[in-house]
Amino acid sequence: MTVYIEKPSVNLREELASLRNQGGYQEQQFWFENAVTNGTFDTDTTGWTAGNSATLTLSTNALKVEYNAVDNPFAYQGITTVIGATYILSFEVVGLTAGEDLRVIAGVNAVDIAPSTALLTAAGNYSLTFTAAATTTYVKLQALVNAAGEFATFDNVSVFETDGTDVVHRLPKGWKPKDVFEDGLLQREGSANDYTVVYDGFDYYVKPAVAPSATTQTCVIGVKA
Repeated sequence: MTVYIEKPSVNLREELASLRNQGGYQEQQFWFENAVTNGTFDTDTTGWTAGNSATLTLSTNALKVEYNAVDNPFAYQGITTVIGATYILSFEVVGLTAGEDLRVIAGVNAVDIAPSTALLTAAGNYSLTFTAAATTTYVKLQALVNAAGEFATFDNVSVFETDGTDVVHRLPKGWKPKDVFEDGLLQREGSANDYTVVYDGFDYYVKPAVAPSATTQTCVIGVKA
């Protein structure tokens, strides 16, 4: 026995037009990671340029900025920033020549000296908050030394947007966060969990409960708000 089934033909053009008129559901991935290239110096000094004739080398997976004929040697790189947005520049001072100073700068060019940290004289973890004045901001790690063999060593350099207190991941206008993944793991929303969602009247952003490290990769699945 043969059974025949009849179905009306589908007009693809009409179907597409119907979906277009409905607006459709839109979903997109947005990635948020350290704006600094190679801030952990795991294998080399890629991404960093020597200033004031500095010698740049690895020292136990940290960046050693050493005097080489010119005072106050430094390493720098340009990162992409949004004018008017506030960022937090975090870094670790691993070591420096006894009796000498260093400073870290986020400026509008490679030789700028502001804004900068106060002069630092000891190893430890530090941060600098700045508001971007250009679409490219130059991060500069400077050893204030003036003799052969003198140096400063840096590690775990990162730059993330901040609301002035915490790191935030801001979505483009018109997008709302649906799911958040950190280093591939699904995170839980809520003030007692992994992150909170904030709407400031203009944009949505995700605020992690724990500030990301220099190597943390965050993926936010956004939908049209």
